[in-house]
Parts: sequence; C-alpha cells; structure tokens
Amino acid sequence: MYYASLAGSHIARIDTQTGKATVIEPPTPNQGARRVWADSQSRIWVSEWRSGQVSRYDPKTKQWRAWKAPGNDPQIYAVYVDNKDIVWLSDFGANAMLRFDPKTEQFTVIKSTSRNASVRQILGRPGEVWLPESGRISWW
Repeated sequence: MYYASLAGSHIARIDTQTGKATVIEPPTPNQGARRVWADSQSRIWVSEWRSGQVSRYDPKTKQWRAWKAPGNDPQIYAVYVDNKDIVWLSDFGANAMLRFDPKTEQFTVIKSTSRNASVRQILGRPGEVWLPESGRISWW
C-alpha cells in the first residue's frame, strides 16, 4: 500500500503487517506529490501538483521516470490508471483531463465543459473513467 504526501513532497509504502511507513523520495525536489495509483505491473504513478509532472516509481528497480504535462502552468492533481494501463490525470491549471499513454509517452488534453471543474479524484472500471467535478456549478 502506498500514499502521497503533499506537505512532505514524497510517497511512502506502508507495510500492512507492521504498519510502518517507508518514505520514498521522488527525484524532483518539492514536487508536491498529490495522489498515487498502481498499474498492472505494480509500478506507482504519482501526480505532482507543484512540478506539473506525472511520475512513475518502479518498486522492483527503485527507478523513477517523470513527464511534464503540456501547457503553460500545469497543476496535476488526481491520477488513475485504467485496465489498459492508460494514465488519466486532472490538470487544474488547464481545467482539463489528460490521457497519458506510457507506450507512446504522449498526452491527450481533454478540456472540461464545466468552469473550474476541479477533479480531485478519478475512478473507473473497464471501459469507463469517472470524473467527479468538485468545482462544478449547477443551476436548477
């Protein structure tokens, strides 16, 4: 089990037997780790709020990779990896969702139709990605 610490700018692995957390420092200083999600190969994907990056930590090799999100001032908040290992990210700076394909290392930007959507968590199931918009304003 892993968690992200925005205040500490790190991720950590929790030993479920002992409850002990082992801090894992990303290579980008003060990056603002926000959320984590594992892919099918147990690699940990991290949304980086302050750096505007998505990074990947491989527990087997202890290696990191990072990709800068497109745009002028990306603020990467939520991360979700679907059943095809496509990485989905919310970008508060662009008010958009990002689809990142690790095989091609390409981002696709999907602009929100809601003003200030503020997607803070992403979930899904095979064939679906769910984007709850905490900043959505609805008029009745």
